[in-house]
Amino acid sequence: MFPQPDGERMRKVGFWIGGALALLALGTFVAQVMAWLAGSGMLALGTLWARLHANSLVGLQALIEKSLGPGLWPPVLQVLLAPAWLVLAVPAALLLLLCRPRRRGFD
Repeated sequence: MFPQPDGERMRKVGFWIGGALALLALGTFVAQVMAWLAGSGMLALGTLWARLHANSLVGLQALIEKSLGPGLWPPVLQVLLAPAWLVLAVPAALLLLLCRPRRRGFD
């Protein structure tokens, strides 16, 4: 196997990270549909994070407010209130689109 240029290697890494995020988005979407069918509400990213590890979510808020300024927390909170599958699907789609493998020509 021939060594690849750094740009091609980073493209592959970005593509694989995008694929992993897409799988996570699909899993959270399925969980959202199942919760909706069971009569539960929307599964927001912040709700999911709080269920998994609430202390780290509080720590993130403290870190953002102390280090970057208290005015930055409301936009972050808006992202945390969005559906978890959507927050994961957007960067996944961008990475998969921007880092897709190049087509080889018949030159």
